Amino acid sequence: MCQAERVATAKAERLLNLVIALVNSPRYRTAAWIREKVAGYGDSPTDEAFFRTFERDKAELRDLGIPVATDGQDGYLIPPGEFALPQLEFTPAEKAALGLAGRLWETTALGAAGSGGLRKIRDAEGGPAGPGEDSRSAVGLLQPRVRTGDPAFAPLYAAVRDRRPVTFDYRPAGSGSGRTRSVQPWGLVSLRGRWYLVGHDADRGALRTFRLSRITGAIRPVGRTGSYQVPPEIDLLELVAATVERPAERTGRLLLRSGAAAGLRRHSVPAGAPAPPEWERVDIPVGHLWDTAREIAANGADVVVEEPVDLRAAVIRLLTGAAGDPAADASAPSDPGPAPGPELPGMSGPDGSAGGPGPAGPAGSAGSVGPAGRPALSTPGARRTSVQESPDG
Repeated sequence: MCQAERVATAKAERLLNLVIALVNSPRYRTAAWIREKVAGYGDSPTDEAFFRTFERDKAELRDLGIPVATDGQDGYLIPPGEFALPQLEFTPAEKAALGLAGRLWETTALGAAGSGGLRKIRDAEGGPAGPGEDSRSAVGLLQPRVRTGDPAFAPLYAAVRDRRPVTFDYRPAGSGSGRTRSVQPWGLVSLRGRWYLVGHDADRGALRTFRLSRITGAIRPVGRTGSYQVPPEIDLLELVAATVERPAERTGRLLLRSGAAAGLRRHSVPAGAPAPPEWERVDIPVGHLWDTAREIAANGADVVVEEPVDLRAAVIRLLTGAAGDPAADASAPSDPGPAPGPELPGMSGPDGSAGGPGPAGPAGSAGSVGPAGRPALSTPGARRTSVQESPDG
């Protein structure tokens, strides 16, 4: 640890010690008592040095919103009632949402952090659950998942958190051998079921994206913690989408149940053709077949694929696999090529045309393949920074 880091750590510890001492004190404490009893102040070589430090610390605490009160003479106190946070209170719906958010990461490297956060919220809220507030009613029925099966996820997440450069062996698309890359990790993004690292490639002097599944071998930290800064206004999701998404090559026609499938609606346009009651007919761009199929299948029986035939067959294949049919390949390869679309019993659309589960849907059609295209980890910011498209993407 360098000298600047040691000074910053000592200051933080001294401020924390002062807050603990004054908020738990039953009466006002004098400056002399603080110098003698509070760790971090006894090291002052002179009275003048102590008072300079003490005055700076009081001003900094007040700037942070911590009310350091005085008795008008030489006494100091932090009134507990003014410093304590109000009692936490959540509605049953809010509790269910928090529970789902915590369980989203349950099977990942962040599982302990999620469960720990929920436990702290429950402890802070206090009191037993009221009638009808059993979180199992919602959280037990719905189980969101974020998949982080790539071995590189945990060490890269630590590197992003610590702002520490890393090196790793990377196998670009279409190459059988890996090459060593030196990267400053900026963030991790999940897009359409795949995880990507965004960072500054030191060897190329440019921003790059790397798919985690193409990283081979171990992640090797290099350099010091906190040795670089991430641009504050960068949008990681937009960077990854602009780098790795293919332009749409054709259009698919869907029936969307009214009020459902909000994610698909964001990039759809009205088809201009009549639709059955409580349904809407729209067109969406189709780039990668199986990526589009996964996004559609995540909506279960609320979406019916009318065309093209291979997209309809891919969605049926995913939904049939999610329903537990051992004959179906629910995992679906990344790009198996056009899938011929057999007519399956009960797979007619709500208007009688072949095209997928109707309003009621076949048994098991509500099975869901996890939501696609949503960012899971990113650095804060709203505006996009330009990025050179990487052939490694």
